[in-house]
Amino acid sequence: MRHKMRWWWSLPLVHHRTTFFLTFLMLFPALMAVFTQENEINMPHQESDRIASLVEFWAKKIGNHIYHLSNAFSQYADIKTNFENSEAKLQENDGLQLVKEMATDVTNMMKFKVEAVKRIMNVAEEASLDKEYKQDEEVEYYNAKRLNKFYPPEHKLKGELREGFKRLTLTENSHFDGIAVNENHSSVHVPTNVYDKAPDVINAIRWSGRLDRTFKSNYELDPTLSWQYFGSSTGFLRQYPASSWVMDEKDPDLYDARLRSWYIEAANSPKDMIILLDVSGSMTGLRREIAKHVVLNILETLNENDFVNVFNFSVETLELVPCFRDTLVQANLENLGEFKKALNYGETKDIANFTQALTQAFELLHRKNSKYNKSGQGSQCNQAIMVVTDGAPYNFEEIFAKYNWPHLQVRMFTYLIGREETKVRDLNWMACANKGYFVHVTTLAEVREQVLKYIPVMARPLVMYQSSHPHVWTGVYADIAGRRGAPGLREGYRLMTSVSVPVFDRKKTSNITERVLVNESIWALRRREVRTANLLGVAGTDVPIREIEKLVPPYKLGVNGYSFMVNSNGYVLYHPDLRPVHEEANAEVQRRSRDRQEWFQDILKPNYNSVDFAEVELTDHEPGPRSNHSELLALTGWRDYYSKLRRDLIEQRGGEAVLDVKIHMDGMKRVVQRKQRYFTQKIGGTPFSLGIAMPEGYGKYKVHGQIELSRVIQDPRGAKAMDHFSTGNWTLHPDWVYCEYKYDQNRVDQSPEDLMKDFLSRAQKPHWKWRSTRTRPPPEPAMNQAQYNTWKPPAHEDDRRDNYYCDKDLVQSLLFDASVTNVYASSNRNMEDQLEGKNPVAIYITLLYSSVRHYFGMTTAFVATRSGLTRWIDLTRANPMDDAAQNNHSGEPHFMKMHNKAIDEVWYKRAVDYYEEDNEAYVYSVPFDAATRNPDDVLVTATRAIFIEENSYRKAPAAVVGVTIKHSKFVEYFKNETYKCPSYPSRDSNCKKAKTCESKSLDCYLLDDNGFIIASENDDDTGKFFGTLEGTIMESLVQSEVYKRVRIFDYQAVCLDTRLEPSIASILATPLQWIRWMANWMMGNIFWMLVKTHLYTLWDPNQAWAYTHTERDIQYPDLEEPPQDVFDYKEPSLEEPRSVDLPEYLADDGTEEVLPEVAAPDDIPRSFDYDNATEGSGEEDVLAEYEDVLGEIYYDIDGMHPDGKVPPDYDPPYGEEDGDFPSIESRTPQLPLMNIQLAYINKTHPRPCDKEVYLYKLQNHKLQQEGAYKPVKGKLSNCHTNGCGRPFSVQKVISTNLILVAVNNLCPCESRKVDIEPVEVDYNETMHCNRLLLQHFRKRPSTCYNYHPDEHEIKLCGGAGALGLPSLALLVLLTLVHIFNNLSFGS
Repeated sequence: MRHKMRWWWSLPLVHHRTTFFLTFLMLFPALMAVFTQENEINMPHQESDRIASLVEFWAKKIGNHIYHLSNAFSQYADIKTNFENSEAKLQENDGLQLVKEMATDVTNMMKFKVEAVKRIMNVAEEASLDKEYKQDEEVEYYNAKRLNKFYPPEHKLKGELREGFKRLTLTENSHFDGIAVNENHSSVHVPTNVYDKAPDVINAIRWSGRLDRTFKSNYELDPTLSWQYFGSSTGFLRQYPASSWVMDEKDPDLYDARLRSWYIEAANSPKDMIILLDVSGSMTGLRREIAKHVVLNILETLNENDFVNVFNFSVETLELVPCFRDTLVQANLENLGEFKKALNYGETKDIANFTQALTQAFELLHRKNSKYNKSGQGSQCNQAIMVVTDGAPYNFEEIFAKYNWPHLQVRMFTYLIGREETKVRDLNWMACANKGYFVHVTTLAEVREQVLKYIPVMARPLVMYQSSHPHVWTGVYADIAGRRGAPGLREGYRLMTSVSVPVFDRKKTSNITERVLVNESIWALRRREVRTANLLGVAGTDVPIREIEKLVPPYKLGVNGYSFMVNSNGYVLYHPDLRPVHEEANAEVQRRSRDRQEWFQDILKPNYNSVDFAEVELTDHEPGPRSNHSELLALTGWRDYYSKLRRDLIEQRGGEAVLDVKIHMDGMKRVVQRKQRYFTQKIGGTPFSLGIAMPEGYGKYKVHGQIELSRVIQDPRGAKAMDHFSTGNWTLHPDWVYCEYKYDQNRVDQSPEDLMKDFLSRAQKPHWKWRSTRTRPPPEPAMNQAQYNTWKPPAHEDDRRDNYYCDKDLVQSLLFDASVTNVYASSNRNMEDQLEGKNPVAIYITLLYSSVRHYFGMTTAFVATRSGLTRWIDLTRANPMDDAAQNNHSGEPHFMKMHNKAIDEVWYKRAVDYYEEDNEAYVYSVPFDAATRNPDDVLVTATRAIFIEENSYRKAPAAVVGVTIKHSKFVEYFKNETYKCPSYPSRDSNCKKAKTCESKSLDCYLLDDNGFIIASENDDDTGKFFGTLEGTIMESLVQSEVYKRVRIFDYQAVCLDTRLEPSIASILATPLQWIRWMANWMMGNIFWMLVKTHLYTLWDPNQAWAYTHTERDIQYPDLEEPPQDVFDYKEPSLEEPRSVDLPEYLADDGTEEVLPEVAAPDDIPRSFDYDNATEGSGEEDVLAEYEDVLGEIYYDIDGMHPDGKVPPDYDPPYGEEDGDFPSIESRTPQLPLMNIQLAYINKTHPRPCDKEVYLYKLQNHKLQQEGAYKPVKGKLSNCHTNGCGRPFSVQKVISTNLILVAVNNLCPCESRKVDIEPVEVDYNETMHCNRLLLQHFRKRPSTCYNYHPDEHEIKLCGGAGALGLPSLALLVLLTLVHIFNNLSFGS
């Protein structure tokens, strides 16, 4: 056996040895890797020190290299020397004097606007007294919707003017946003719902034609005037200059001047209002819907100077919004939105307790009236109670006797809902006995018309005081650019304010014709003269915010200085941080959309025009959201600057304050903390105050250096002003006014540079005169003259050409800056020219310079100055002066032509701010989306500020120089330097044992001062925030105080609530669903037939007549053929019903389509917005009972789909000028049928909210030790179960805003993501209510008209309706015919 075993062992011996050897070879690399990793993970301190030494070496070398290259190519030394050797001096900025001068200029400009509007008002009142209109009189005017439309080429009358249209010469004018206008005429816009042949309409159009001469005279006197207009109470709008009102043929014209804020605010004094909504058991079904829309329409008529609350009453009287308990709230957009949303909820039950409801309303008004006298809240003017009910048991005379008689301080407006005529008497008595008005609302079609009748009643005291015409300034609102037909405008909205004055009828009585019910079936007409106080309309003009900003030139405030304007409610008209457009939603939806150009273009934020001053000035000590505002908005907090500053602005006191603030920039991704000094001053004749803010320190002084044009002209060498612009390409700030023609309609395409060349050439000719930009106050008007006979004739063309003005200081500062920055002469020639005639050394230096430029990827060298001048040379071209400036690999304009706003550019502001941190540093940045761009198009921008200094305290920025570098070359250099070891004195250095960035165990990053990645080994990291990749390391850098985390709150944020598309299982049908669909289809055809044939009046007997007996009671008495396509002619109101066939503009081909055939019923929420049905036709009450037939094709109360996203082709109508809670008239989107289904996919509902974000700022002083930058070493210990850690090292890159970070990546630590995307602040219900109830200090309007002793003579206080009978047989017959036709068409 022993021999056998020995034999067995010896036989496979070679095989076993071979197997063992091969196994060892296979396992050896893995064993070595484990050993190496364990040693590297548990890196000894000397290895960590070696890495820190390498990082320190790399950072110094990279910093020195790019610093000297940037200095050389930007020619920093030459430009700084020129500034220092020139006559540039420092001057102290006197903020108080500066703001006073600016406020005076704005005040004078505003006075011109007011005087212009008052001239329109005076002429209109006198013209209205002319002879009455005769029926056979032909009235000539230009209808804005019927201009210059010709027959198409395929028509037999091709090229000829279409019937009913007029020809009018229109010329594009840059002063009116490039819209084609005619300055010799005005045009008239008549809404779709107004019949332009009606006697009172055509009569008002006739006499208002006298306004044309006044319009033109105003424009000649003040060429800065924008649109002038007169909005008539009959519905039309006359505007100057004449322009075409461009519309889509498929879309209805929803614009009605009587619904605009400038009209309503001028026609009404402020008011405190309580709305009592009956929710008793009888208010169900259609009555409930009508009542809800009555309340909605009432809320639409309120503005920020009004205060309101809404109560539901049945057995108990409860606030509609529980937060608003026992108070009145300001009628701003946010509070109105709360009411509108709450109206969608609730139930009807029990019986109505009128006694409790009226008592509670009167007591609240009386109690708040006393309370608000001291707090500044409430309107303290008109007071009104609006009762919306289906009937009252009696008139409750004892309550009115107790609370309202004899002074009648509170007006009663009653709205009877339903068809019961027997309930009219008591509600009518309530209104008539309390200076109010009664209306009977029977259908949804007449809701708007009936609601708006309360406005002229509230205006009666104002009208009866004929001698006083108070002018009203609106808050800021967004006017849609191009709404009047500007070709190609895609800029969205233009912010503006308006001034308007009411126009009164000077006649104190009017003859009215009324229908009187003689007996139960016979009506008779009766004509009589009654006491009236009629409002003819409102005259106004727009004042674009940009015109105000022109008078507050930014160059006087310097870099990082800014101006702002605040009204008496504390809301900003303009401010650099006012962000009215929801750009976040645009980006969010565009990411989901295939067509990135169509979706969410220029969507206004819900509360864009009620942004408080305290929401844009963020103080630097906020422990929580809105916590600093408790001091800033305190009514009694006079002990600090925070409350004083806002109060000074509201009370229009000149003042001064200092605040420590946080300022975000670059899309809320960067943050700056600094101390600012504020100065305030009133704008006379307006409720506005002007404020300016300037940084402490360098903001106290400004560089003063100018070249007198007279010296240039007298130069014996024959120099010309343009010689200073001889080198390099140059641009001017596109938004600044250097010189400007007052009449510039012929210079639409002239660039600022061409305009400056034009003026500089004219300035060197004889008889040149500076014309100051300072405004002068208008002369005192003589309002007692018939001013339409004393108008200024148009200016001669030569006078127009010479009518200009220049900012002398700005132009001469521009010449000075052009002189000292004229340093690119050595770089403006071709390479052959540079080498010609030079010695070998010079040739070598030139070639070396060119080689370095190419190797390092320098593309542009530039300089921007305090005067708005930007000049540059393109270093990538054979001829740097080549002005065909395009980026190398894209069709985009040159970088410097896109970033030509000098001191307003982010890179300019950052360079100046960083000067305080390191006065030798260049500030580097890359685009945040660099990773998504073509790598060849990504540029690194490096900028450095040039200061003029007298000592460490007296200094001011004069310019910023910079270069752009190809990012690919920058990263290539970064890798070359960090992939190799330094050259130590000893050849046997241990450097080889250390890991470089080329090692897989070490990740290296260049981060800027806000934590964004400038360069790394992975190109996909470029531009990203470092915390998104290495969140744990970023937190460690914060703990090590390398970065400081700064909390920013965004009080203008919008949150998008998303609901995904329903499951596809919803298409599975059951037999019951098929039956339901068929019934819906048949009923849909029936109801559309009712709409088309106007048989709704047979269905609803109360639709025939429901209006008050006043001036217009006869329906076209002398017209033989009244138009067949308009609805019944009714009492004038601030809005007449519109007639729109909904299927016609939903279908793509113009044919009627039934919506259930397009979208699956289960995919469509079951509700219907009655306001989007054909208003004025009465079909809403028919459709209301079958709301699931049509599905959900409307926007919710707040202007958006209740759960969904705005469809891609939606273009907001002009009716949304006052916010994203649009007028009810404008809630129907004009959509092609093909896009309806898209509205239900990934639905989004924007709503206002607060957001917070943490931004990061580099703390340079924490990286310094004994005056030198030293590496900071750290380690993430025990971040893995095996106990390993991740060492890292950080070193400041000298002379830059960058740090170099090297991170060991062998330990598989879990790293959480640290993002800088804003997130919503989560308020609980109590905090949300407290925020809504926060009573900000405000100042009431200075004028109030709520009483006139003779108002009791006016007896018009409401009316009732008449009845008719349905015809069921005709209804059935037409239904069958309609269904048969549809079936035939479908086959």
